[in-house]
Amino acid sequence: MDIEHLKKAMDFTSAEKKLISSFDIPADAFIPLLLSLRDGGDWSYSVEDIKTIAVMDKTTVYDDEKKLGYSLEEIYLFINPVLNEEEGTVHRLEKCGNEIARMLVVRPYKVRVGSDRIIKATVHPLKKEIKVEELAQKELVFDGSTAYDIAHEMEHLMKKENKGEGLWEFKFK
Repeated sequence: MDIEHLKKAMDFTSAEKKLISSFDIPADAFIPLLLSLRDGGDWSYSVEDIKTIAVMDKTTVYDDEKKLGYSLEEIYLFINPVLNEEEGTVHRLEKCGNEIARMLVVRPYKVRVGSDRIIKATVHPLKKEIKVEELAQKELVFDGSTAYDIAHEMEHLMKKENKGEGLWEFKFK
């Protein structure tokens, strides 16, 4: 790693620390958001007094005339989340952690998730900006991929095992 890269990484980490201190939340509660930001994906974290999940909702914005687009990322950090409602059933393949291969699991199509606090980070790749704000809402509704991801991360918080049929049950046609 060259010195310029190291300096930028240190500056970014310093900015993260300053951001975290601007909220009255234990610093470790931000771990899922930081992991989503740095490594992508969805994450959960749990200790005795606080539980958090971060889920990423991606939207592709594309201008047909300019032939230019970007993927806007909205990362939601839920502090002490609760699934208030689930609707529908979707069968999908998922892989998590140390599993050898993906498994066929059942997830809700739509979820209503409540939380003590909700922090939203909007990542704009063209502007190279990350806007972080606390939402006034204490409950949000998601459908599709983000709903599946929330259900999956909630399983982690509840220490439930991801159960489903293995990929090896599938047949080629």
